[in-house]
Order: sequence, then structure tokens, then C-alpha cells
Amino acid sequence: MNNEVKNLINKAVESILVKMSSKTTIVKLDDKHAKKIHFIPKSYRIFGGMLQSMNIQFGNFIEELMTLLIANENDYEIVAKYSGNKSNAFTLSQANESLIDNYISKCQLSPDGFCNTGFPKLQTAILSDTDTNQNTFKHDIDLLFKNKTTNKYYYLEIKYNDDHDTGKFVDINRKFIKTYAYLANELKVKNIAELTPILFFFNNKKMKGNPYIPEATNIRRGESFFNAFLQNISYKDLNDYMTNLSESDEVKKMFNDLYDKIVKR
Repeated sequence: MNNEVKNLINKAVESILVKMSSKTTIVKLDDKHAKKIHFIPKSYRIFGGMLQSMNIQFGNFIEELMTLLIANENDYEIVAKYSGNKSNAFTLSQANESLIDNYISKCQLSPDGFCNTGFPKLQTAILSDTDTNQNTFKHDIDLLFKNKTTNKYYYLEIKYNDDHDTGKFVDINRKFIKTYAYLANELKVKNIAELTPILFFFNNKKMKGNPYIPEATNIRRGESFFNAFLQNISYKDLNDYMTNLSESDEVKKMFNDLYDKIVKR
């Protein structure tokens, strides 16, 4: 596997562990849990909170990793103006905003599979919008890249795992569609083929069906994305490397030391 990818993963893991084992982090968590009534010993709650925080931080790191993997491919280039930017200024018409909200509601009331035909129709309606009443939003873009030959754009909304609760699940899909609308307006997209929105889950796990986004065309899970877009690295290579890293003596020692520092103090 590419040494740049290995180094990025190694540095991310080390950085997360160093940050969570700092005195500042421990004091902050200690103070937080000292104020709570609970049957679980405080030291175990602190350690559990650290593991949860690491998981969140690693999920954020996945965005950086996927950007590097796409950048290492010969066929694609990152659209640096928007990709990874947490404060893009975009506009969305009031008509399109209502259109998307109504679509989400309709999906919740319609039979399974409605989105397979409903989502392309929604995309067409978004691109056909002529409403001049525009609202401006500050918005982040996880990853935007394009094919160097065809100039076709791909927008990725990146999630670590498909395990969100019902409320967050709806919000994720609503945000995904609205971000597509922001980008379509910003890039002056005229037809569906010019910009493909993809809801990407880093892991292969599928918790349940998605009533809002077509699975076959606009959702990619782990290996399916790697097979479709990446030639210089396989999902298996990445999985094997990260598995070996997590089970290495060095990483285990770092976690054991952190456990001893918190629980056995």
C-alpha cells in the first residue's frame, strides 16, 4: 500500500491517542463525570468516554483519508475550492428547499422503493428550478472531485458507519440532498449526469434500507466504492493494514498504558 497512505493512518492513530491521554483531556473528563450520579465507577466512565471520543475523531479522519485516496488516482482531481471546506457560502432557492422537504416527507409515507424513481425526478426538478428567491447558507463539503476526462463531478457525503438513530438518519439524508442542490446551483449543473451525489459509508455494514436515496446508484458502502473508483488501492489492502495496526503490540501498549493511567491510578 502507498507509503503516504500508511503514514497518514499511523499519524492519525498516534495523534488521537496522544490527544486523549493528555492531562488536559483527563482533567476535563474527570470534572465532567464527577458531577454525575452513576453506578459505573468514575474511572471506567472516563475511559469509556475516551474510547467514544476516539471513535468520533477517527470518523472525522476518514474524510482526510478518502481525499488522499482520490487524489492518488490518475483519473480524478479534487475540487479544492469546496472540498473539505467547512464554511462554503452557497445559495438555495426557497422553491428547492420546499421541494426537498416535501420529498423527504413523501418518502416517509410511500412504499419501499419509491426513491428509485422519485430521487431522479427530484434531481431533475432541482436543476430545472427558476425561483429567484435565494437564501444563503454556510455549509461544509466532505469531498468533491471530478473526472479529468469527462469533467463529471462526484460529491461524497462521508460517514464512518451506517448506525445512526432514526432522527439523525433523516437529518443526514436531508442534508445530503440539500448539499447536492447547493453544489448543483454553484457549479451551474444542467443535467443529472454532470454531478453524481454519493452517500458513502466507510464500512460495509448496512443497518437498514434507505427510503430516501437509491441504494444502487447513489449509496456506496466500503468495498463497493473502492471497486468503482479506486485502482491504486483495494478495500482489502486498507482493511488488512488497519486491522494489523490495531492489533499491533505498539498500539495495544498505548491503549494498555492509557487504561492503567485512568483506571488503575
